[in-house]
Amino acid sequence: MRLYTLTGATALDDPDHGHFDADEDGGFDFPNEISDRLHRFHVDGRPAWETDIERQDRLMAEELERRKDPATLLDAVQQLVQAAQALPGAAVPEPAPAPKKATKKTAAAPTPSE
Repeated sequence: MRLYTLTGATALDDPDHGHFDADEDGGFDFPNEISDRLHRFHVDGRPAWETDIERQDRLMAEELERRKDPATLLDAVQQLVQAAQALPGAAVPEPAPAPKKATKKTAAAPTPSE
């Protein structure tokens, strides 16, 4: 079974099965005997290893939490605007000025008669 470490381990030595190195994703391909034992292992009440499905669930939950943050949205919009402005020949319109509120004087001003 494939497991991913949550402790940052890059290698594992087992007396019966030998040496295992993590791949580029940080995953280990263990025989079921080892993975069953390691998957139950916890440090301070938190799991030390996770399966493919548990890892996908955790990463998706982290991404959803990150996207809920308004600062993240603002950063993404600013990056899009900067990228659009950096394109040659791309005219990014400036925001239109806010219209002025009409006051009684400007609304009731007489129009010049002919």
